[in-house]
Amino acid sequence: MGTTTSTLTPPAAGEIWPGQGGRFICTVAASAGLPARHLVFGTAEAEALTFGPYVDVPGAKSMLDGRANTAALLDSGNEHPAAAWAAAYTEDGHTDFHLPSRVDLVLAHAHAKEHFSEDDWYWSSTQFSRYYAFVQGFEDGGSGWYGKVNEHRVRAVRWVLLNP
Repeated sequence: MGTTTSTLTPPAAGEIWPGQGGRFICTVAASAGLPARHLVFGTAEAEALTFGPYVDVPGAKSMLDGRANTAALLDSGNEHPAAAWAAAYTEDGHTDFHLPSRVDLVLAHAHAKEHFSEDDWYWSSTQFSRYYAFVQGFEDGGSGWYGKVNEHRVRAVRWVLLNP
């Protein structure tokens, strides 16, 4: 299934959204050329994946567009285990998941941190340079730029677009 357009009413933040592939996090307004959308994070996660090699990938620096970042990482010709895992994730029949952007993870912490592990960082799809990509913690909300060859957790996200 591709990214869907929704007239459905989502549940409360952090609750499972039946048939939509996981937990509803929040609704994001249209901005920076991206559509208004609901963020839905899958319920399963990987525990020890690297972001990828020390390579600067053009098109993978968006703070907002994890879908475009993930596509750029996968099309780069290099292995990017976190992005590959997220893109291959399926739940409730949905196959349009991607590695979350920096902002997606910050919003997940703000709205549903209790549904994420406090034991490690989570990779985003947002890179800073050839060496670093953004990670988000869920114990105290800490975040930063970590070396791409480190192993951290990964959770996939999908967009449910709002009707125009």
